[in-house]
Amino acid sequence: MDLMSGLDKFGLNPEEINDLYDDEKKTVTGNTPVAATVQTEDERDFVFAKSVTCPVCDESFQTLTVKASKVRLVGSDDDFRPVYKGIDTVKYGVTSCPHCGYSAMNGDFIHVSNVQIRLLKEQVAAKFKPGNKNVPLIYSYEEAIDRFKLALFSAIVKRAPYSEKAYICLKMSWLYRGLLEKLVADGESPDSEELVNAQKSESYYYEQALDGMTRAVETEHFPIYGMNQDTVDLLLAQMNCKLEHLDVASKLIARVLISKSASRHIKDKALDLKNEIIKKIRDVK
Repeated sequence: MDLMSGLDKFGLNPEEINDLYDDEKKTVTGNTPVAATVQTEDERDFVFAKSVTCPVCDESFQTLTVKASKVRLVGSDDDFRPVYKGIDTVKYGVTSCPHCGYSAMNGDFIHVSNVQIRLLKEQVAAKFKPGNKNVPLIYSYEEAIDRFKLALFSAIVKRAPYSEKAYICLKMSWLYRGLLEKLVADGESPDSEELVNAQKSESYYYEQALDGMTRAVETEHFPIYGMNQDTVDLLLAQMNCKLEHLDVASKLIARVLISKSASRHIKDKALDLKNEIIKKIRDVK
C-alpha cells in the first residue's frame, strides 16, 4: 500500500520518502473494527471556524475546531481512541494551511524551527497546489484523511521525531476505523471495495503507528505526547495484542503490572488485557 497515496492532487510527490521510518515495512496483519456508532446529532453544532496564521508562509486562514464545551465523551476503545456522542473528533485533529500545504497535529502546528521552516518551504510549499480554500461546514472522512496525509508528509519533510509520525499514523488508523463504522452504519456490504480498502488502510497505518511508537520508546524521553511510560506501555500492549503479537504484548503487560508508578486504573486495564491475551493464546492452542 502507498503510504500517502493521493497527495499528487496537491502537487506533492512522496515517492522518494515512502519509507516512513527508513526501514523495511513489516507485513500488515488484520485489525478488527469496533462496532459502529450511529450519530444522530448534527455535527455542525460541535465545530467552529478558528483563525490561524501559518508559521511557514505567514498567511492567515480558518480551520474547523471542536467546541470542547459541547462534546460529550461516551467511552473509548482499548487503544485510547475516544468516542464522543454525535461527532468523531479525530477528524479535526490536524491544522492544514490551504496556502502552502504545511500541516501538523493541532498541538504541533506552530512549533517549528527555522531549519524545519526552510525544509517545508523547499519541499512542500514550493510544490503545493492549493485547492478550494473555503472552509466546509464539517470535515468528511475523505477530507480529514487528506489532511492527515499532508501532516504525515510534512512531518517526514521537517524530520519530526518518531513519536510525532507514529501519533499521526495512529490517528489515521482511528480515522479509518471511524470511516468503517460509518460505512457499516450506512449498510455498506462487507465485500464492497470501499469497506475492504478502509479495513486495509486501518491495519496498515496501525502497523506503522506501532513501529514508530516502539522506536520512540527506545530513543525518546518521557512523557511522549503527554503519556508517561506506564500509559505508553499499556497502549503498546493493546496495539500488539490487536495485531496478534501476543508475546510482545505479554511482556509489556507484565511490566505495567509490576510498575510501582502505575495507577490503579492503568493496572486494572492491564489485568483485563492480560486475561484477554491468555484467552487468545488458549484459543490458538
